[in-house]
Amino acid sequence: MKHSKTPLPGAVLLLAALGFVLGTGEFVIVGILPEIAEGLDTSLAAVGKLVSVFAACYAVGTPVITAACGGISRKKLLAVLMGVFLLTGAVSFAAPNVAVLYAARVAAALVSGTLTAVAMLYAKEVAAPEQTARAISLVYGGFSVAAVLGVPLGTAVCQWLGWRWTFAVILVMGAALLPLLLRSLPAVPPRREPGGLLKSFSILRDPRCSLCVGMILCSACATYVVYTYLSPILTDTLGLPEGAVSPLLLVMGACSAASNLLSGALGERGGLRTLPWAFAAQTALFALLPVLLGSLWTGLAGIFAMGLLMYLLNTPAQMHALSLAERDYPFAASLCASVQPVSYNFGIAAGSFIGSAVQEGWGFRALGAPAAVSALAALGLNLLLLRACRRRERTAP
Repeated sequence: MKHSKTPLPGAVLLLAALGFVLGTGEFVIVGILPEIAEGLDTSLAAVGKLVSVFAACYAVGTPVITAACGGISRKKLLAVLMGVFLLTGAVSFAAPNVAVLYAARVAAALVSGTLTAVAMLYAKEVAAPEQTARAISLVYGGFSVAAVLGVPLGTAVCQWLGWRWTFAVILVMGAALLPLLLRSLPAVPPRREPGGLLKSFSILRDPRCSLCVGMILCSACATYVVYTYLSPILTDTLGLPEGAVSPLLLVMGACSAASNLLSGALGERGGLRTLPWAFAAQTALFALLPVLLGSLWTGLAGIFAMGLLMYLLNTPAQMHALSLAERDYPFAASLCASVQPVSYNFGIAAGSFIGSAVQEGWGFRALGAPAAVSALAALGLNLLLLRACRRRERTAP
């Protein structure tokens, strides 16, 4: 299409930068856990729970806060949430003990999810209709770049200056970005509808929303059953030396970034209708995983294929949720914008839990079976969602 080559507005690039800052703030903790434990004179197990606490608070708190803030003008909400995010960075930098750091991470998780939803709404607002898929894909790309570059950067800062300065760098990046965002993004008035918070959650009764939630959750669960244990799979199962893990994780990050770009193309070329083959490929890949992990090269090919498939649903699912709000549920626009990241985080938590139980009892090769079942469930829910959408189109006036 001719319009698809039109450059995206600069505001979309700033929203992608916001995704990078938020993603770095979320993911970087994994690379600096030992230094935090040593610096705060506590156990690695105690600080290790920071990861699961962040994911749980993100998943549970985001839809509530997002729905509750639906009546606030979008630019004001962005400014307030970014202010809280910057404050959490300052508190993390100065945290005297692990309890204060936990409190800061909980607050960061709560505002990060809502900020992501606001960024998605703005991406749709500032881009032309034919650019929406690319704009959303680019914002998600900011999170992918955070996993590929932000985490190594934060880890390097930690090694050079200490773990506290990692949070200081994130704080500085966010503080520099905020005025640019406020200057570039339009003022969008709130959409007020009677019914408040509870009415926003009534959208979950619509199968076009609930099936989308289940589809995202199952796909994320399938990936993270295996992805959670990627490092030990590389060393213990495939027999690679520990020194090879970091460069291979970098390649894996590049695959996930490519997955986001492909997701944008799928969003432009059919949206949800393009996803059945992606979920079918996921199912087949995980079903074959015990065989693929039998040799080094097939194992690496399977792992990189997992990276290319893991984010294909992002843009089609996000566009579906935003369009659903625009057509039928304008009072739940903010809540719909949080459907994808919240559902994905629930899937991450479920996949990690299942993977932990399976690998402890049967080893890493056995992870393919529950991952394949979950991917197959995502395929089934995708087909049901498409049928629900067609039924609605037939009955709509």
